[in-house]
Amino acid sequence: MIATVVLLGCLFATTPASAQKAVATGSDVSMSTAGEFYDKDLDLHFNYPVEMQMLDANAEMESGHQNIYGVPGAGDPEHQEAKRCVLPLLDVDLPAGKAPQRAANLDGVWVDDSNAYKESRKPEPIFAKILIVEVVRKCLPKKLQKNENDALGTTAMSFVSEPGIMRMPKPIWYEIGNQKIHMNSGAGRPIVNGQLSPAPIFIMSMATQWHGHLLAWVFTSNDTEIFNEITKSLVRFGDGPWGPMFAANIGPNRSGKPMTILPK
Repeated sequence: MIATVVLLGCLFATTPASAQKAVATGSDVSMSTAGEFYDKDLDLHFNYPVEMQMLDANAEMESGHQNIYGVPGAGDPEHQEAKRCVLPLLDVDLPAGKAPQRAANLDGVWVDDSNAYKESRKPEPIFAKILIVEVVRKCLPKKLQKNENDALGTTAMSFVSEPGIMRMPKPIWYEIGNQKIHMNSGAGRPIVNGQLSPAPIFIMSMATQWHGHLLAWVFTSNDTEIFNEITKSLVRFGDGPWGPMFAANIGPNRSGKPMTILPK
């Protein structure tokens, strides 16, 4: 699953939220009502916080590769494999002006009492990102192409297997309506541009098979409260029931700035 790691590596290179973003405009991305994503061919609805803005995932991948390696991705076979095998459907983040105006923290999720971390830790603005992709089935190893359950579990795990991230040992699964979802998560300080990030992030990925397509959602934030808000985004598969992508909260229950997800 090299392609998923390469994809996330390039997208991580554009974080945190203070980094310059490639905002989607024009015909590069199919525009929709703020906070609503619908793919007619997949018959898939997804309602995410209206405060988030749509980005150009392809432009982010290219700029991220340039930031990491110092050269364009056109001559990198792994980068080209990532573009061929992992197809972005939706890429949104939380603009700094719409986020709570305080320093991000992962209270209750991440603890590092080392002096090295305390000395290097710098306050960061809150960052949050949601990515939906389709994983091209023929890009999977042959043994995974024949076993859907293992393919989904491996997909969910691969999106949180970034260097510097401590992940769950194996995926778990649950259902949204009758749709089986495989989930894995992790926290840590990702390695970006060859350097350990000064602040931690939390990342969660979900994978499912829908109408023959392997789909994955990736939720990322450097703040516990905001992470719990974005994972309450609603999904609907076909004419099935609406449900939150992840109903439970991570960390302790806290109050925070609520985000607006259009009700159904």
